[in-house]
Amino acid sequence: MLLSLLTFVLAPAALAQDEGGLSLTPASEIDLSGPGDAPLSYEGGLAGNAPGYVRGKPLTITHASGNVAVRCMEVEALSGRLQYTVFGSSEGPMEAYGKGIGIAVWGDSKGGGAKTRVPSKTSGVARAQIDLTVNVPKGTTSLTVSQTGSGWVQVLGCSGNVKVTGGTGGVYVGGPLAAFTVSAAGGDVKVVVEGDGVLTGTSTATSPGNLTVVLPSAQGGKLAVKGDEVAVQQVVMGTNTPTLVSGEMGLSGPSITLSATKRAEVNSP
Repeated sequence: MLLSLLTFVLAPAALAQDEGGLSLTPASEIDLSGPGDAPLSYEGGLAGNAPGYVRGKPLTITHASGNVAVRCMEVEALSGRLQYTVFGSSEGPMEAYGKGIGIAVWGDSKGGGAKTRVPSKTSGVARAQIDLTVNVPKGTTSLTVSQTGSGWVQVLGCSGNVKVTGGTGGVYVGGPLAAFTVSAAGGDVKVVVEGDGVLTGTSTATSPGNLTVVLPSAQGGKLAVKGDEVAVQQVVMGTNTPTLVSGEMGLSGPSITLSATKRAEVNSP
């Protein structure tokens, strides 16, 4: 049976939350279409913002599954946008699943964050792609990002102490970092300390695939890198083997511990 193109306009999805400052804006149109015998798709989006968030206060961003992009930039308010596509074979369950997706964005003088709600999959829903983008005012001091399902995590331009737990698609973190704690369930991991950033706090990164870390040329401290294959551009006084490099980088500084299942590489810009 062939299904014709259906277009739905949805009311804002309700999302129970106790952080305050929740703002939801629905996509203007949701399309449910099935050309021929191809699977149906249901697309939409939600957005939220937190004008009360105070720049530089701690942030926590949580997303269950799907790609996550966090961008620290010249904006006045913390904001988030969620885009989703639901794939399946039954329009009713697909519409219900889409209406069950939600986003909360909050913030005040103590901190802020963003989190998403993803309902359980039911019969008639094959899968969904749910991607989250969060724009953060520059000047972060503490940022925690958690994504535990499929998809990748990308954090750009953020400063301070950045902690990222990624899913199966790997992680990229780049910015004037003071410290980092980065891991992923799958894929590769790359961390780039950019601009005038110099690590001052203890930093760690682990990768189930390849790991690349770019440190400023003036970076000092203790460095420990292990992997199936290790390549370190910096001069490290201590252990230097094909699978382990550990010791002092010649200047005082923090402890940096890196580990990869495959290749681990450390270099400077």
